[in-house]
Amino acid sequence: MQVLVSVSSVPEVQIVLSADVRLIDLKDTSHGALAALDLKLSQSIVETVNTYRNCNPGIEITVSATIGDDCASVVLLDELIQSRLAIGVDVIKLPEAIWANANYKVAINKFLSQQVKLIAVLSPATLLKQSSMKDSLSSLAEDGYWGVMVDTIRKSMPLTALVNLDMLNSFVYSAKSLNLYVGLAGGLSLEQFDQLAELSPDYLGFRSGLCINEQRGQPLIAEKVQGLTTKLSQICCL
Repeated sequence: MQVLVSVSSVPEVQIVLSADVRLIDLKDTSHGALAALDLKLSQSIVETVNTYRNCNPGIEITVSATIGDDCASVVLLDELIQSRLAIGVDVIKLPEAIWANANYKVAINKFLSQQVKLIAVLSPATLLKQSSMKDSLSSLAEDGYWGVMVDTIRKSMPLTALVNLDMLNSFVYSAKSLNLYVGLAGGLSLEQFDQLAELSPDYLGFRSGLCINEQRGQPLIAEKVQGLTTKLSQICCL
């Protein structure tokens, strides 16, 4: 299992790299749940990661990026994805408003056919109303999605307060059985780490719980990020 931390600046990515975080997500944390980070700033962050990669060739770092909570057109969607791939982003995260919208299916399929790594982000509400989790995830796997995750829109309540552990466990199990890379995120703090780690997702995503006053728009606290990776190393050694 890994931990993912969302960053919105070069100083923040330096903090998470120093703490040995291996999954880094680019996101404008001052706006919507999946707001796209400015492209020029994103490029600066990727360049910082690449410098780290060059100095540490044996360490694998994966950079993902969100492209917004919604999209105005197919043309814009193509531009948002292409531009982030062009600067070296490894994985693109798509909100449900895009991947579940039939109007965008052809555009998305183009990237899937090129083996671009796309993650479909599901909301807690979608999980709660799914009558057949396995069937829904099977469709995404058949389409060629690399991964799936559940994330909250509002960060005032953690994921665990919105979806019970049994349902999250079913989500993780079903996704893994389909070879989908699966993650859990949404207003998480270090207090939720242990119970969610027991579900064995591929990764847990953090932001709010690592920030000043647990406000996702505030800067990351280095000590909390280090505390997160310390917890990760402890369970990996068990």
